[in-house]
Amino acid sequence: MAEIPHVQNPVTAYAKSKGWLARRVQFIGRNGCPDSWFFKRKRRPIVIEFKDFGKEPNEQQMRQIKLLREYGLDVHVIDNYEDGCALFD
Repeated sequence: MAEIPHVQNPVTAYAKSKGWLARRVQFIGRNGCPDSWFFKRKRRPIVIEFKDFGKEPNEQQMRQIKLLREYGLDVHVIDNYEDGCALFD
């Protein structure tokens, strides 16, 4: 799993400071799993695919994002600190 520290680590730290539980996730035997899943009591989980600024998810990632959204999960593609933090405010 590629780490995107300039976006992922600061956004994850911010989410944790707001009381969210953060977990890196990997699908065994399947590509395209969004990078991080966030949980908080009495709130819907937030799933994030972190990207370099201006980059888009690849085809496998988009298939997984679409599928997870069809099943009701709140999935976001985040490429900057401000948009990432706004999800947890």
